Order: sequence, then structure tokens, then C-alpha cells
Amino acid sequence: MHAAQVCRGINEFLGQSNDAVFISDGGEFGQWAQACISAPHRIINGPSGSIGSAIPFAMAARLAFPESVIVATLGDGTFGFHPLEFDTAVRETLPFVAVVGNDDCWNAEYQIQLRDYGSDRTHACELTTTAYDEVVRTLGGHGESVSNPDELPDALQRAVRSARPACLNVAIERIAAPVFRRT
Repeated sequence: MHAAQVCRGINEFLGQSNDAVFISDGGEFGQWAQACISAPHRIINGPSGSIGSAIPFAMAARLAFPESVIVATLGDGTFGFHPLEFDTAVRETLPFVAVVGNDDCWNAEYQIQLRDYGSDRTHACELTTTAYDEVVRTLGGHGESVSNPDELPDALQRAVRSARPACLNVAIERIAAPVFRRT
């Protein structure tokens, strides 16, 4: 799927709630999400461009907004920073939905290397194909794999209805994020 398709589905889902919380991590998928998704409450990685904070931020958002729909977007690389916090979220009953844009790559770094050095000189950007949804299910949360944009709305609904920390492992294309220039 194209990242914009995923973000469009998330944006439509969050638009159904008057008090939704949107959290975005960094990386290429995070940049697509920040460009395409709006919600009454937004927590993004900011100018520092930090990565890895989406899961802990989602847990904190659940404490601050106990009745809100909370959706965090993050890439497959950033999932690796704090995956075991899903165990904490399960134990502490802190439900949220993490949408992992999975392109089997550190795509932000890949896109820089591709642009600056060419396709024959990319290095150490590949990730193994990992079922992040299964990792979360193993920890007691709700997990689903999504490979078609038509599956996303129902998967988001099921994740929220589960009332557990949830992970939607979404297969996305390996593409560069949009570039925004201020004029």
C-alpha cells in the first residue's frame, strides 16, 4: 500500500471522534502521517526528529485522555525501540492502537542513501520481515496484519473494540516522504 492510503484511512477513522489523539513517530512513514493526518490532539516528534517515542507517548496519552481514541503511527524500525512497552500497556490496561508502516526497511536512511549515493550504494537499511502484530499478540495485546487499504477501517474498529493495546502491522511501499518547503 502507499503510505498516503494508510494515512487517509487513519485520518477518516480519527475524524469520527471529537476527542481523538494522534501520535506520530519519525521516519518516512511518520512524515507521511504528519502531513496527512489531523486530530483534535496531536503529539509529533517535533523539530528534533526523534524516533522511538510513539509507544510510550501513546501510553501517556491514554492516562491523559482516558476516554479518547488514540492512534499512534510508527515505522517498522522505530517499533524496535520500545516493543516491550506493550507488555507494560497490557499489564496497566492502557489501550491504544499502533499502526506500524512496515516496508522492511529503515526507509528514512535508505532514501537518503539512495538520493546521495545511488541504488548500488545503500547499506545497512534492510530489516527482516517481522510480524509486529504477532509480537503484540504474544504480549497479550490485539494484533492484526493489514495488506489492503479496504481492510484498514474494520481493522481499526476491531483494535479499538478490543480494549487492549493493539498493533496493526500494515504493509507499505518503500517510498520517500513528501518534502515540504516553506516559502
